[in-house]
Amino acid sequence: MIWRIPHPEFRTPNGEARRNFLKLAAALIADYFLPRRLLARGSSVKPAYRAIVVTFGGGARYQDTFAPEGWVNIPHLVNDLLPQAIFYPSARNEGLTGHFNSSAALLTGNWQFVDSFGSEPPATPTFFEYLRKERHLPVEETWVIATNKSFSLIGGSHGRDYGVPYAANVILPKQLLLEAIQSAVGSPQGPGVEDRESFLKTMLSALDEGYENYGWQVYDSGRKLSQELRQSLAQSLLDYFNDPSVPSSGDELTFFMTKEIMNRFAPSLMLVNFWDIDIAHYGSYSLYLQAIRRTDRLVWELWQYAQSLPAYRDRTLMIVIPEVGRDGDIHGNGFANHRSGDDSCRRVWLLALGAGVPKGTASERPVHHIDVAPTVAQLLGFKMPGCDGKPLVELAI
Repeated sequence: MIWRIPHPEFRTPNGEARRNFLKLAAALIADYFLPRRLLARGSSVKPAYRAIVVTFGGGARYQDTFAPEGWVNIPHLVNDLLPQAIFYPSARNEGLTGHFNSSAALLTGNWQFVDSFGSEPPATPTFFEYLRKERHLPVEETWVIATNKSFSLIGGSHGRDYGVPYAANVILPKQLLLEAIQSAVGSPQGPGVEDRESFLKTMLSALDEGYENYGWQVYDSGRKLSQELRQSLAQSLLDYFNDPSVPSSGDELTFFMTKEIMNRFAPSLMLVNFWDIDIAHYGSYSLYLQAIRRTDRLVWELWQYAQSLPAYRDRTLMIVIPEVGRDGDIHGNGFANHRSGDDSCRRVWLLALGAGVPKGTASERPVHHIDVAPTVAQLLGFKMPGCDGKPLVELAI
């Protein structure tokens, strides 16, 4: 059943016809102007649309978010984004309720059962790999920006004929900051840092925000950023932290880095992993709610930023979903964990807005994490043959 908040219906152009025209035009131009030996490299076709998948990483219970008593924690989602969106109040995680496997299900369209702490990549290809291989796109078109430092291997799979050559760039802002800190405070003259000890304390405070802290294992990925790009992005973070008004939060870093990537590359497909909410593992309900409110604000600011950029305005689908809920012991500290497998840690929600979305609507149809990847694939115009999920049929794509 679908119900609608009264609002003019959002209509999209014929995306398939446009994509077919672009493919034909690109092929004709390449065939006419390029030497035959360069045709394969020159046949890259950037999709007409963009997609951003955003996780309420760390996991949030329905009762603390979209249940009426939780609205106070998500004012931007309820008041600013919901009128522009389609809302699925019954989204389900039927896989492992850990962070890596839950987010990997969003990227692959298949439930994942690999190491929960990120020492293994997804078992099946991600939408990054399918997109890049089919469209012959460079790696700059696909990015993961993650607060969770166990996500270094999530950008590509072990899938045969896929993997590292087609994986996404993965940016872990906290890890990048560690390298920047070493550069900034390891010599008498750091790059743009006047008070090095004060700067170091600010950096470490941000890095230590949240359950994982800055000492968690980071696994080496086969997909490497160029040294020039790493230095450039690290310098951006250093400049960012020289601003005395900057908050000390891992998710604030992720948000800043996401804006940098969007500005520099306008990628077609991104996963943005906010994760401060996982501070709930410390057992502090107030810090958990504070992190939900911060994530709510950052999601709203991210959507505003996307609409401010010509490359994204009116051509971007943003999907927001928690990785997991959290355990349902409302009389104890159930909010602190998410591995019981009960309904509270499996039941989440999904909000989609932008390209193809009928605004101000909601669907009671149950949907799943594995439905996100095929929805993105349909919008961007590529195939995911090994995908178990189904596209969100309510979207006009």
